[in-house]
Amino acid sequence: MYKNIGLILASCIMFSSCNLNEHKTDEILSRVEILIEQNPGEALQILNNEIDVKKLDKDAYNKYILLHIQAKDKAFEDITNDTLIFATKKYYEEKGDEENIAMASLYSGYVSAARGDMQKAMTTYLNAEVHAKEGNNSALKGLIEFYIGDLYWEQLLNDEAIFRYRQAISHFNKAGKYKNEIIAYDKIGSNLLMKGEIDSSFHYYNKGLSLAKIHSDSIEQAFIIRNMGFALGSIGEQNQARTYFRHSIPYLNNNEEIAKNYLNMAYSFDDEQNKDSTLFYINKSLKLLEGRDNYSLKLIIYQLLAKTEEKENNYQQALTNYKEYAGLLKKMLKNTNNRIILDVQKKYDFELLQNENNRLLIQRQTAFLVILLLFIIILAMSLIFYRKRAKDKAALAVAQERILQMQEMADNIDEKESSFRKVLFQHFDIFKKVALLKVELKGEEKKHGQKLLKKVNEIVYNQEGLDWSRLFDIMNQLYKGVPNTIRKKYPQLDEIETRICCLEYAGLSNNEIAIILEFSVNTIQMKKSVIRKKLEIEGYGNIVEFFHKNLN
Repeated sequence: MYKNIGLILASCIMFSSCNLNEHKTDEILSRVEILIEQNPGEALQILNNEIDVKKLDKDAYNKYILLHIQAKDKAFEDITNDTLIFATKKYYEEKGDEENIAMASLYSGYVSAARGDMQKAMTTYLNAEVHAKEGNNSALKGLIEFYIGDLYWEQLLNDEAIFRYRQAISHFNKAGKYKNEIIAYDKIGSNLLMKGEIDSSFHYYNKGLSLAKIHSDSIEQAFIIRNMGFALGSIGEQNQARTYFRHSIPYLNNNEEIAKNYLNMAYSFDDEQNKDSTLFYINKSLKLLEGRDNYSLKLIIYQLLAKTEEKENNYQQALTNYKEYAGLLKKMLKNTNNRIILDVQKKYDFELLQNENNRLLIQRQTAFLVILLLFIIILAMSLIFYRKRAKDKAALAVAQERILQMQEMADNIDEKESSFRKVLFQHFDIFKKVALLKVELKGEEKKHGQKLLKKVNEIVYNQEGLDWSRLFDIMNQLYKGVPNTIRKKYPQLDEIETRICCLEYAGLSNNEIAIILEFSVNTIQMKKSVIRKKLEIEGYGNIVEFFHKNLN
């Protein structure tokens, strides 16, 4: 009896202990949520030092992953390899937690973009936008629009980027996130600068600067003033550019940032072949970096020093500077690879110890090799399974997206209208294909993404090709010979480009053209850029409007 009572008491103590641990974890995570905006560095330190990840339940673990990546991002740490966020996104999708789906999708897109998968990043950002739409988190909505803008900027789609940054500003203003608002104004200014619209660029820089002054944010004032200097330098106004670089210095409280300004001034004087002033500001920059390990900035400085001396035929001094550059590069690589070196050293020490005890381990080697072999086999099988699963997931996503696009095309057909678009979709047999695709989506193949994608492609494309001669005849009848006129007047367009022009003229969207021609949407956009160049359409001008103006 006493034994049973002891077991019951022990169970109660363990249960109470578990509840206390869960309560403590919840308290820590709640504290981090509050800290993450104002002090992300401290929030990250708490997450790393005060939480044992192995003891977290599923809900707490996914909350931890989401908070951890937010803290790293806001503390300006690299999140390229934080791919655990993909699983966290899926977890919240299964729970139907809209706000956390949006947040996890935002950072999943960020990680995908950092890893170079721009298409996946855009799809994920747009998914985040959908899930954030109905919520009241304006700051989150602003971040989503901001990151979509960044993605467009990287693809040099400046107009699209500017539109997204303006949307972000509206959300940030509503959420009271003035710093994000300032940065968005700065981004618009930089995009307009890339387009060569200097006056408009300065208009937005000044809007950001005014907001920074209202909130006494000296750092953002400094960064915007510096960018205004870059803008002036880009149009050859070096004196004014230097004035702006100097003007931004009093707002900076960081020697490394001040050093960057001096370096900008050095480059400005270098453009004017003013060696003395170039060297003066290089030395001021170097002095501020004394005792600091900012190797990347020092590398730029010594490279400029070497080139400056080369221009004056001072090859001995240039060589000395290049040697300094090489030494700094070596130190930077050493620091970067420090962990790898330590791991290699540990492995080497272990092998030495293993060799010394080799005689004693002879009898155990066979068993060890067998275990090692089994481990390698299990690991290989796990990797194969994981790769197959990953490919299935990716293929399933592509298949579902293709099915959705086909459904949208079918839904957009107006049975009463008489247009080339309707004739084309009927010729493409879209209703039959959509019906077949829906059957496949409900079947067992949904569990096997690659098989489903293969069947989807067979249904959509592995039939007799479209009769383009017939389609062109129909278009010529409906649009008064426009296709024939395009072919005759613009022989520089190849067959695919001509088809794209005709489909665009007939009112098809990029998604619809991509499905019909069996290309990705990105490929269609790239081909349209080539068409604009061939037709000498400026910027991102409208192709259809061009034909309306130029075809009689």
